Amino acid sequence: MIAITETKTQRSIASLEMDWFCRAAQAPTMRTIREFAEEEIVLPDGPFAGRRFLCERQPYVGLWFDAIENAPYQNYYATGPTQSGKTLCGFAIVMLYHLFEMRETVICGLPNSDMVKDKWSIDILPVLERTRFREYLPRSGSGSRGGIGALIKFRHGPALRWMTGGGGDKARAAFTARVVIITETDGMDEAGEASREADKITQLKGRTRAYGSRARLYAECTVSIEDGRTWREYTHGTESKIALPCPHCGAYVTLERPDLQGWQGADTVEDARKNAHFACSSCSHPWTEDERRVANSQGLLIHKDQEIRLMQGRSRVFGDPPRTDTLGFRWSAVNNLFVQAGDIGADEWRASRNPDDDNAEKELLQFVWALPHKPSQWETTPIDAHALTHRVTGEKRGHAPAETQCLTMGIDIGKYLGHWMVIAWQAGATGYILDYGCFEIRSKELGAERAILTALREFREVMETGWPGDNNETYVPQQVWIDSSWQGETAGRFPVYEFCREAGQRYRPTKGYGMTQDHVRRYTRPKSKGAVIRHIGDDYHFSLLRHEQIVLVEINADAWKTFAHERLTTPVGEPGALTLFRAMPMDHFSLAKHLTAERQVEEFIAGKGTVIRWEAIRRTNHWLDALYLACGASHFCGVRLDQQEAPAVARPATPQRKAGFRTPDGRPFLATER
Repeated sequence: MIAITETKTQRSIASLEMDWFCRAAQAPTMRTIREFAEEEIVLPDGPFAGRRFLCERQPYVGLWFDAIENAPYQNYYATGPTQSGKTLCGFAIVMLYHLFEMRETVICGLPNSDMVKDKWSIDILPVLERTRFREYLPRSGSGSRGGIGALIKFRHGPALRWMTGGGGDKARAAFTARVVIITETDGMDEAGEASREADKITQLKGRTRAYGSRARLYAECTVSIEDGRTWREYTHGTESKIALPCPHCGAYVTLERPDLQGWQGADTVEDARKNAHFACSSCSHPWTEDERRVANSQGLLIHKDQEIRLMQGRSRVFGDPPRTDTLGFRWSAVNNLFVQAGDIGADEWRASRNPDDDNAEKELLQFVWALPHKPSQWETTPIDAHALTHRVTGEKRGHAPAETQCLTMGIDIGKYLGHWMVIAWQAGATGYILDYGCFEIRSKELGAERAILTALREFREVMETGWPGDNNETYVPQQVWIDSSWQGETAGRFPVYEFCREAGQRYRPTKGYGMTQDHVRRYTRPKSKGAVIRHIGDDYHFSLLRHEQIVLVEINADAWKTFAHERLTTPVGEPGALTLFRAMPMDHFSLAKHLTAERQVEEFIAGKGTVIRWEAIRRTNHWLDALYLACGASHFCGVRLDQQEAPAVARPATPQRKAGFRTPDGRPFLATER
């Protein structure tokens, strides 16, 4: 009898253990991010501190979470007004969801290391400590007892890896994860000065490459400017926004800044606060705050080129979403239910009377309306790098086109590379970039000064061999202008000067002046020639350096960059247009990035009026410098937009060895020597 009882007990235990094993072997049911947020998150601060997170308080959040769950995208960029829950919903909750619900490692991108501790201690840890997942916090090392390091390893397995915009490229190279979450996105947009790789965001995204289409990148940031990463990704992605049903006419509308009415005619800020309201952009009927709240609870997310129609008594979204891998999600002031229309109207009223109207406008656009700021400066010769790669002609590389009148070359000298460009000029300043490239400067092996001189001597053979044209003609650059701003680090050694002295009058050292140059003054045009000023051209002149026994070309870099950009924006086929040799667009992409590394802007400054200056976008501008030098040299050779004083057709030539300072046709500069 006892044996029978023991056998039954053993079977019962075995059955229980089998049931446990089967349950443990089953994959856990994953909740949606909306379910996770509403079931796990307790708000740590704010007007709802201590209460559970609910999407209905800010209905845009539900649309954002649903888009993450259902939209088949790899990149998710979110932007909206400040103090609307953007960091909590676009950053902290998304991170906690992947760490604790999905149980996977996350890379967190930040502009700099100073922000790591703040983001952890202010935005993430207070939320995490109010969930049941606080037991997974590490008990020692990074992430415990207020400490913070580059990697936080949680007790249930996943890790949080911090990566910043600072440091070298290697700091972002040796870690892999499926999920990257970035905050303050626009602060990580550009490549660093010493970086040889892409910008920081692209590098972070590269950490997910092993996961292919399963990789996910989330990014949230306040909009800065139109060229900022957030707005670029938003407009190049789905460009999604929230449509709300009007409680009066029933039409779905997307209300923006012009739809905030009532504050404009107010005499006081309190009147503005009292009278401000949103009005339907379709029927112009004003909305009450209760109506705005109800409309937001019924909002629908629509992508670029989509619309909402009423079908069989139901509102439905019509139109295909853009074919892109990026969801660009934006909500605006009308969707921020934490702030009433009257408060926004009061802000608008104050801004309209602020003496610093540009700064006030910037704050309203970025912090309230989630729109990019358009500063009081504007680009005068806008050039798109991608469009530039398509400015090609039928000529192959290195072949001078018919009716070429002369060739000019510009060379930009660096410590390790020399960038060069040669342009064939036709009538009316019509230019053709027939070749460009780099030559190595072996500064580490030879020292900078010796390396520059050696490299120029070796490259001289290429320049004097020339480039072929029609009828078996060979064209040699009539003028080669070489940037001498950087000639090494040893005082008294000028390798560019030495090369030009020995190579002849075809080669001339130059020094550029402008707002983006490493000089403290603008270009000043001399009034007359004399013992020092040997020639005065259009925004350049020749100065005799007696001690160095060389004639230096001092050139207005800003003016000739403007000339170059104007040639690049002149329609192809018209006089004065500058084109590239035939190649695939990607073959010219590096060149295009150099040529668009700076832009000319006009800026209104109080007390000074409109000021024109060049603004650096990227440091890699070497072919732009070579281009403007070649353009300046063309003027010295007689190239003119009005087709007057056109130079004779360039013929094969050998470098001139005559002593003294001479014009391009070989005549001495001084009339007494002719």
